[in-house]
Amino acid sequence: MNLDLRWQENTWTSCLHAAQILAGNPPSGVSEDLVKAVGPAVKSLVSELRMAQVIPKLFWRHALPLSAQIDGKAELAKVVLRKTHGLEASESAYATSIGGALTDLAHAYATAIPKAADELLLRRRPLREAWEARGPGLLHFLQRVLPEEFLPETADVILVLPISGGRGTAHLAYNSVRLEGMLYDPNPQLPEVARLGWLLSQLRLDLPMYSEEIDPDRIGTVARLATLPGILYAAEEVELIRPGTVRLADALKLWQVTHTGHEALAEIVSQWWQTQETRRAPWRIALLALDRMLG
Repeated sequence: MNLDLRWQENTWTSCLHAAQILAGNPPSGVSEDLVKAVGPAVKSLVSELRMAQVIPKLFWRHALPLSAQIDGKAELAKVVLRKTHGLEASESAYATSIGGALTDLAHAYATAIPKAADELLLRRRPLREAWEARGPGLLHFLQRVLPEEFLPETADVILVLPISGGRGTAHLAYNSVRLEGMLYDPNPQLPEVARLGWLLSQLRLDLPMYSEEIDPDRIGTVARLATLPGILYAAEEVELIRPGTVRLADALKLWQVTHTGHEALAEIVSQWWQTQETRRAPWRIALLALDRMLG
């Protein structure tokens, strides 16, 4: 299969990526200077979202992928409000206040990292070259265990500046993936090329043919977990990882799929995967079964 990837680096998405992480529980190693410079603007943005009754998690879900297409801060606020609360909200005073908070956030980030664009530009080549060398083989073996229809014909790869030592997210509704542009593999036993393949393999699982019976808020979690065993298999086949060296629980932890409970969750996913390998149920049914097993 020929998968056409549209690569881009985006400082505005990098800014929101950092803000999302700082708004939650930042991992150890996050720059204290960045926290001091950007933290107050992040708190202000979250405060404005709450005043507008916008759940921050829902805001990030739309704002992050849209920011790669919409540079205007007020415009982005309006589009996200329209998607989360309807047309009336997008024309309200909340759009102005959230847009102002986004502008302040962008200024704080630009002050903290003035050469973000130049740094991002340097980060595309290593990952892109690694993908072009190993990605096609990875996808070839992945399609032995996952339906070919799981993979889109085209997808956007949005590279952002690292803040947490390697992290990625698949934006199913926007056919794009967001990935910290690492200059090296932070986890040599589980290279970034494999992570990118894993993210891409999730992008079509929100289609009704697979997920119409799954709660929309849970589809992302089901997609991340359902494709993980397959990508580990494919990565072993192309010798990205050595056979038997990376367990499912290891991948859950290294790729920050969950914060805790890696062993218990790995056991559930392994049991589901083994059942699916044996029974070969239609994937719509298999994904629903996984969703129910997760509780």
